[in-house]
Amino acid sequence: MKRWHATRLLPALCALLALTLGTVSLLAAQNGQDTKPAAGTKRLVVNGDVADSKKIGAIRETTLANAKVTHEDSTFIAQKIVIQSENDVHTFTCTGSPVFTDTEARITGDKVVGQSTPRYAEFTGNVKMVATPKKKEKEGEIQSKLGSEPTTITSNSLGYDYGKKLALAKGNVVVVQKNRTIWADEGTYDQNAELITLTGNVRMKNAGEEELKEMTNAQTVTASLQDDWVHVEAKEGEKVEFILDVKDEEQKPAGGK
Repeated sequence: MKRWHATRLLPALCALLALTLGTVSLLAAQNGQDTKPAAGTKRLVVNGDVADSKKIGAIRETTLANAKVTHEDSTFIAQKIVIQSENDVHTFTCTGSPVFTDTEARITGDKVVGQSTPRYAEFTGNVKMVATPKKKEKEGEIQSKLGSEPTTITSNSLGYDYGKKLALAKGNVVVVQKNRTIWADEGTYDQNAELITLTGNVRMKNAGEEELKEMTNAQTVTASLQDDWVHVEAKEGEKVEFILDVKDEEQKPAGGK
């Protein structure tokens, strides 16, 4: 029986996969080669060890180990990635310590399911998103210190439109930004507008020198990371409660003088 060496088999598999995945370029991590797409063509670049590739009806399913998927400024990395491709539309399921990164965010979870068209990814299980807004000037003034701090969002699940930079977090949502922590049932994060909107049983706590220490009984809270303002709406028929720090007057010495 004729034996194939890995160095001879891997290029053959990569060539086969490049043909079957249409506009996708599959590049072996070991060979370091690259190909240029046709003018006007957007591409998905996949690196990894090919474990299996098969046709299931009209769908081509490819499984890779220790893989990376790059879609323009966005990257998915995982121990295992399964790509299902049909008519130049690709869905990739990432398991085994998956990590997503783009120019302003890093997201982790137990499982990630992404798709190329439209650009969207669903994260489930122990989800954590760390977003760092770009430093920029607005009307001649540098953004607030709060706006330049990374924002961390944890939740049970998170959907991310990585084309429009919009995130929707659901279930046990916790937002931490500098000394501020906000809890809610659901939340959205618009990275372009630098706005966080939280809904459902919202409460907030501040540490440090912030005068507003706690806020409870809110239904909706919108916070601007750029300008450091917060808009709060109470639950229907109820009032929002704020707890503020107050500086005590100087204590008079004993004897009244």
